[in-house]
Amino acid sequence: MTWDQWLFWASLKLKKSMSPKRDAEIILGQVTRKSRAQLLAFGESLLEHDTIIQLESLIHRRKKGEPIAYLIGSKEFWSLNLKVSPGVFIPRPDTECLIQHVLDLLKVSHLDVLDLGSGIGTIALALASERPNWSITGVDCQKQALWLALKNQRLFNFKNIKFVYGDWFKYLIGNKFNLIVSNPPYIDENDSCLQSNDMIFEPKNALVSKESGLADLKIICKYSIQHLHCNGWLALEHGWNQGNYIRTLFCRFGFTHIHTIRDYHYYERVTYGKWRSH
Repeated sequence: MTWDQWLFWASLKLKKSMSPKRDAEIILGQVTRKSRAQLLAFGESLLEHDTIIQLESLIHRRKKGEPIAYLIGSKEFWSLNLKVSPGVFIPRPDTECLIQHVLDLLKVSHLDVLDLGSGIGTIALALASERPNWSITGVDCQKQALWLALKNQRLFNFKNIKFVYGDWFKYLIGNKFNLIVSNPPYIDENDSCLQSNDMIFEPKNALVSKESGLADLKIICKYSIQHLHCNGWLALEHGWNQGNYIRTLFCRFGFTHIHTIRDYHYYERVTYGKWRSH
């Protein structure tokens, strides 16, 4: 079977996918270690039997709805190709809105930054790539995600990040930061989006929060004021329908300069505010 023949066959198998041809190309490129341009230019190249078996296994997993990122072991975010694996949260493009606005807001060379619920290091790594003089601490309570975060850090050789195990602020007593960022779980456990093909494969503890998706956001708002320097900033990603509540929460805990940013789909997605100790 040639590359072209396999791509045609795989596209038919994945016809229920939103992008069957592109999915097939990504999977074939990963297994053969060829670029998309090479696959298209040398479509008459023959596949070995063992390679076909490997490809069939991946197509079978994709047919069941397993995310492409899990199949190929990586996901691009902020132009960084991050290592992922089944069982960890997959970075989303909407989180790039948080990165962009933090960088626009804080054009300073030196900052102490805390990334809460760092996962595979998505936010911390993106910020480190843009601000090599910022000192960044990433915290997560999932050991598999932390292991991948460390692997990603070594991959890019970023020296200005440290990843530590912890449940939110639990092991950070006495530590203060100029900026706290987080993309915590914020989905209601009854939200129908959790039944979508990709999401059923992701860890629920990285997606779902109690109290209609607000419990973890409340914890971060409440305790962040103990860990922010005067004039420090808190920036949180949240659900599309939670902006009004989050702004109220920021007000309740004494934040000023509160502002909400809309994502690429024009949904309210990131809220930030400044903390000034009294």
